[in-house]
Amino acid sequence: MIDFSCKHDVWIRNKDGSMRRMDEPYFENQKIADGTWRVLSDGDSSYLVEGEKEAVVIDSGYGCGNIREYCQTLTDKSVRNIFSTHDHFDHTANNSYFECAYMSENTAKLATIPFPSFEGIVFPRDYKKKIIEDGFVYDLGGRTLEAIYIPDHASGSMAYLDKEKRILFTGDEVTGGFKMINTSVQNVYKEYRKLYDHIEEFDWICPGSQNTIPADVLGKYLKALEDILNGVEGQMGVDIGMPPLVFSKKNKTTDKIIYDRFQARPGDAKVGEDAKRGEENKRTYVFEGIRIIYDCTKIND
Repeated sequence: MIDFSCKHDVWIRNKDGSMRRMDEPYFENQKIADGTWRVLSDGDSSYLVEGEKEAVVIDSGYGCGNIREYCQTLTDKSVRNIFSTHDHFDHTANNSYFECAYMSENTAKLATIPFPSFEGIVFPRDYKKKIIEDGFVYDLGGRTLEAIYIPDHASGSMAYLDKEKRILFTGDEVTGGFKMINTSVQNVYKEYRKLYDHIEEFDWICPGSQNTIPADVLGKYLKALEDILNGVEGQMGVDIGMPPLVFSKKNKTTDKIIYDRFQARPGDAKVGEDAKRGEENKRTYVFEGIRIIYDCTKIND
């Protein structure tokens, strides 16, 4: 068990306003399809995917507690392995609970490096890893996961296509609201075209965020990216289409540190840092509610 006891005096506030200590395990789940659950602890969403022979988990979050044991309570199929969409800590912190973690080579180099708010907790990084490449297929028994390499949000990002249940698991590479491009507009267009080639094989996208989104959002992203590539310029600055991130801080009255569950923490989130870097070159292009945030000096590869 990963020892969170050094964070006993840190509190996590739930959506209903109730509070739990950071070293107290917390899990909830939502069944989103037959043999498919979204599992929430802290950090981004995890997904339990059940086949006829076994079940696997996609991404492990960063909450306290043994997520593998919790997922095993939801299925009678053996839960042994985990698949990582990318390296970021809110997706890989608890990988060591599993017998083997499947991930790309670039993800393996950076996975399970703690965010600053977890200082003092030891997260093993020497767990067994299997390096997979674009096109890798894993058979769960009557259900498969196909890896699709789409690096931008992170250098090793993989999406996982579940043709049997018609779901695409995308980590943080495709979301329902905005895309902050780290590479170039052209690169992201190529990666999204790669996903769109499978559009007849999935109906839903399950991202790292908590809301499942319809597959047709991918077409909107592609149209917006095409507009930018064809010379349409977005407005100056960064607009992610939601209120600015509000980070919990030490309560001045009680001297408590309180974090909101599923929300970014001071010093951990990169969104604000990435937005400020080269801010004079940042543009936001909006198309049918989709926001593309990009560097106008990085249009083409």
